[in-house]
Amino acid sequence: MMILIPKKLSHFNSAWKLAAGTIVALLVSVQIKDAPVGFVDTNGSSSDSSGQCLDLDSNQDMDSLVANARQIFITMPAKAGGTSMKDFTKLCMKRAVHGNILSREGLWKDYLVDSLHVQSIIASHLYREADFLRLVNSPSRETLMIHIHREESSRVASAVKHVSVKICEFRGKYSSHQKQTVAVATKFNVRKNNTHCILDEESFVNEIAANSAEVGISTHRLLTCQSYKAIQENAPQLVFLHYKQVDKLQKLLAKHHCPELLAELPIRANMAEDTSLKVLLHKKGIDEARNSVDLEECYMQRGPLWSGRREASCQAKTFHMEDELFACPDETLQVTSASIDRW
Repeated sequence: MMILIPKKLSHFNSAWKLAAGTIVALLVSVQIKDAPVGFVDTNGSSSDSSGQCLDLDSNQDMDSLVANARQIFITMPAKAGGTSMKDFTKLCMKRAVHGNILSREGLWKDYLVDSLHVQSIIASHLYREADFLRLVNSPSRETLMIHIHREESSRVASAVKHVSVKICEFRGKYSSHQKQTVAVATKFNVRKNNTHCILDEESFVNEIAANSAEVGISTHRLLTCQSYKAIQENAPQLVFLHYKQVDKLQKLLAKHHCPELLAELPIRANMAEDTSLKVLLHKKGIDEARNSVDLEECYMQRGPLWSGRREASCQAKTFHMEDELFACPDETLQVTSASIDRW
């Protein structure tokens, strides 16, 4: 083994600035030998030049990838099962790191300095294209990247609901103290009881259109033309997995990394169905009830106009990827350079 540690931690900052992309290489502490294309791993699973559907059952394709990976990165946009996977990882690894460590360069640096033994599973939301590229541009044969995907319209609908509930309940950035709560209540003209909450439509739509909070941390920020080009050129060991399959993913990870946790699975958190509060948007007028519309119905009619895709590129490739991903029985797809060519 060869552990890559700078001689003087005091010189870490300068090294950091020279090559942020080397962070992933530093995390993989084992020197890896070259293997030919089409090699067969110790479990008998052979590599292939084209993408393929993966089986999430025990002792199948995905099980083999997890078993042979020394380092596993699990990434996702907002509202794609990320909080559940981060909570699972915390319990499985028996160590808490910042929930979005892969999206903040400063946290990467601190983590490397604090620990010589980096945990084998790291789960993190990604915020920007650059976050995704840092991982893809530093591939390793013993590193597995699992990117949890959710179709963007479905993801935005969940994010819109999530933001509306936080406003109604004065949570998160919508309430840090009493003065802030009053300001939020006034801005959105919040009126609520135990079952319903009414918000001013114009103020709420403007909030969503500004790509506020979870709405803006989107798939299209991550899967761009540059991202697909990087996958094609670097050929990382990459798997796309639909967010509804995270329960099965947890079982496979627990099998190899924390079997004592199997009886407690699945770990779920921040689920949209956890709240029964019905949110209505009020159009300005005299009759409040007559001028209120259900948020979910409103989104179905006009949602795409609320959340702009200003940073989107190569959406056709994402659509083709989704066609293949959703056609897989377990909605899990191994992605290769040939996959990108086909899309």
